[in-house]
Amino acid sequence: MKKFLVLILTILTVVSCGDEIEFNSPAMQGKKDGNFWKAISYSADIDNGGFLIEGEDNNGTVQLITNNDVRGTFDLGEGSRSEAIYVDDEGVVYSTAFDPDPSLTLYPADGQITVDNVEDGDPKLITGTFWFNAYSADGLKVVNFSKGIYYKVSLVGGLVSSGSGCLEATQASNTAGQNFAATDPSMPEYTDLCNAYKNALMGRINACGDASGSLQAIIDSLGDCMP
Repeated sequence: MKKFLVLILTILTVVSCGDEIEFNSPAMQGKKDGNFWKAISYSADIDNGGFLIEGEDNNGTVQLITNNDVRGTFDLGEGSRSEAIYVDDEGVVYSTAFDPDPSLTLYPADGQITVDNVEDGDPKLITGTFWFNAYSADGLKVVNFSKGIYYKVSLVGGLVSSGSGCLEATQASNTAGQNFAATDPSMPEYTDLCNAYKNALMGRINACGDASGSLQAIIDSLGDCMP
């Protein structure tokens, strides 16, 4: 526990001294596109086997979603089962599960959520850090959060993810792609697995968009799925 408190104090000292970040207990704050951001309300939940941590100010909502409800570090971006989401005051959803349009950048969405501590109590309190670069569904807008901290946020339940289903659709297409890759045209299940992969890719396009056209190119390359 002493090591944990020293770690948190060190993080807060570096962040507050270097970037003028304010800090209260409990809190959820950081920098949004280089400017100070602080949630005016925050809470957390355990949803689908992982943590859902939410912070909201007058201009939008941040949601941090991990694929497991344990302490640790969760990488974000392509292939990740964890996700960071920002919904602005106009309802635009930015997610680390969305790909950028190539005209905007060639760098994919990325980030990290760290769960440093979960304190027993009623309610339990969760503490950690985060940063991420997330894109809109059309890939033409980006939002950056850096030096993020959530500290002693209550695990009260009742939260619902604001995601569009892109993360789930991506995971489904990846699984279908792996199953299809394990077959060859001589196998009786080839056509069924090929069609399943095509359908999963179309579902991913509907949920996530396909700014680069790469998903549609895969669908086109599969043809009519006949051996």
